[in-house]
Parts: sequence; C-alpha cells; structure tokens
Amino acid sequence: MAKGNKRKETGFIYVFSEGKLKEFKDTPIKARLQWLEEANMFINKALGFKKRAVFDKMFKGIEKK
Repeated sequence: MAKGNKRKETGFIYVFSEGKLKEFKDTPIKARLQWLEEANMFINKALGFKKRAVFDKMFKGIEKK
C-alpha cells in the first residue's frame, strides 16, 4: 500500500479441511460448476458489483445498473 494511503486493504480467506477438499474433488464437474454459479449469484446479490470490485480485481470497472 502506498505511503499516506488510508484505504484499508480488504479481502477474504477461505479455509477448508482436507476431507472437504477431497469431497469437492470427487463431485461431478457439472455439480461443481452449478455450485460455483450459485455462489457467484449470491455474492453479487449480497454485495453488488461495486463492493465486490473492492476485493476482486476481475470486477473492477463493472457496474450493473
């Protein structure tokens, strides 16, 4: 962070057990993609694109009206 910049860095940390990772790995790809799509829709509804862009660089500059 640049000197004098008072903006606080934000982000998320996810922690999963080895068992949960194996369970997800063994899940069919179609189910994994469905889970990912649902998770993204939830995050976008809960935060909105502007707030999500604060911690997710892929969303910088995207504004949904």
